Amino acid sequence: MPKFLVENLTDKSVKLGIEPWADLEILAPNGRVEFEYQEPAEISFALTEDGGASVSIWSDRIKVTANGDEKIFKQPPGWERE
Repeated sequence: MPKFLVENLTDKSVKLGIEPWADLEILAPNGRVEFEYQEPAEISFALTEDGGASVSIWSDRIKVTANGDEKIFKQPPGWERE
């Protein structure tokens, strides 16, 4: 599976949205998170008005390693993205 790393080199927390599960990880300043995902996937990076940032990922299967924890998100059999 493809993998990417997000490292927060700012002095503000970064919100990490994981869809379609509506899960949210908060990445503290100098924190790191690793995403492994099944293709196809949608990944977006956004800067917020207050100088913060947001990262969102949408895929049928995602493995997230952040804040010393590992989570795996997987769609149930028969689920299809519209």
